[in-house]
Amino acid sequence: MLVSKLFSNQAVRFAAVGVSNTVIDFIVFMLLQNLTGVAAAQILGYSAGTANSYYWNRKWTFARDKGWDVGELIRFLVVNICVAVITSIAISLVPVTIPVWMAKIAVTILGLGINFGFSKLWVFRG
Repeated sequence: MLVSKLFSNQAVRFAAVGVSNTVIDFIVFMLLQNLTGVAAAQILGYSAGTANSYYWNRKWTFARDKGWDVGELIRFLVVNICVAVITSIAISLVPVTIPVWMAKIAVTILGLGINFGFSKLWVFRG
């Protein structure tokens, strides 16, 4: 029961942080996609959301108040670089007949699932 409650609280917090990350990511993406193309805009938007994500997930979702952990930061960056690459490839493969905002939502959902699993099990492990 305690494990499921902890998971639920973390999942809800992760989702709340994810909403703010997604808003930042989406705004940066939409502002840049005509200037840089969708793949580059995906990486830049995702990077902006990632900076927000690390701060809030470390501080609030997984409650890491102790000093900076270089290993944790490296694991976080590895996961997020992999997700950025995966989602950039995925958005590049979406047919041009699908509106870009719909493609962005689809790859965001894909990235969210990958990111939560690796964040919980590997990045911010207890």
